[in-house]
Amino acid sequence: MKAAIFEGPGTLTVKEVPKPVITKPEDVIIRVDAASVCGSDIHGLAIPPGQYMKPGIIYGHEFCGTIVEMGEEVEGFRIGERVAVNPRVRCGTCYECTHNRGDLCSNSDHYGQLADGGFAEFAKVSRGQIYHVDQTISPDLVAQTEPLACVVSALGKVHPSPVDYVILYGAGPIGLTFIRVLKTFGVTNLIVTAKGAERVQEARDCGADLVVDVEKETLADVVKENWPFGADLIIDAVGRGNILPEAQGLINPQGRILLFGLDNNARSEIAPGFFVMNEISLVGALGKDFPGALELLKNPDLGLDRFITHRLPLERIHEGIDAMRNKKACRVLIYPNEER
Repeated sequence: MKAAIFEGPGTLTVKEVPKPVITKPEDVIIRVDAASVCGSDIHGLAIPPGQYMKPGIIYGHEFCGTIVEMGEEVEGFRIGERVAVNPRVRCGTCYECTHNRGDLCSNSDHYGQLADGGFAEFAKVSRGQIYHVDQTISPDLVAQTEPLACVVSALGKVHPSPVDYVILYGAGPIGLTFIRVLKTFGVTNLIVTAKGAERVQEARDCGADLVVDVEKETLADVVKENWPFGADLIIDAVGRGNILPEAQGLINPQGRILLFGLDNNARSEIAPGFFVMNEISLVGALGKDFPGALELLKNPDLGLDRFITHRLPLERIHEGIDAMRNKKACRVLIYPNEER
């Protein structure tokens, strides 16, 4: 079969590899229907990499597929059923797993990063990593279950309400997902930062009330001109730059700051006393709420299809990656088994 192999720093190669086979009774083989390019895929291909990816693995962790083969102990699923895939495989024995914190498993495997993933015609996954989905929902949307699950889990930690004033840093694929979920939750005061005219328009199209082009405007000025106070909730969906120090000047007392974007090379300098004196909650988010995401996907108003900009066959995956890297694409979907 064809697959995109992470060869090492900066190198992703599409080539022929053996099709996966059942080796354990809980194994499931799926025909990959669609896979989405994530920002972390871009970070992993950077030099130096912003995230570690294991050389030799099949890339891609946001994917869905149709079951074509199952191990003898797999129950509750059927051949021909489309499923969503949770790529983080918990070890089940570490402190985190045994203390109800499995999303932070210190010995986890991860499809598409540490083990073979979904940029391939077929993928082998474990029974415990797949979820039933409404079969009427298109693969375009089901492939986005993983990033949606991350967003839903993150927002569950900070509980946005319709009366909150919210600042969202970032209008990439994850940022736009945040916009759609926040709007579904009823948030009506939302300022989003973006870089460049295309990203600004995408954020507006997704429902942002105000969009700040950081190449032309200052966020603090826009907040001061349009809101009576600061923000009750600030979300960092970027993970680098001067965001955290800047957020200190924009957050209301007892406000919440959610750190979601991840770049292990990033560093920030903050004043701890500010967080104490203003009782600011600083929350990191890494988990995934798949049941919540799958329920939200049933909502026709969610609109994750609004920002799909590229639909490509596997052979053209580099075109999509380059477009994302150069801010010329938003959500890029790869179809390993179809010509697009």
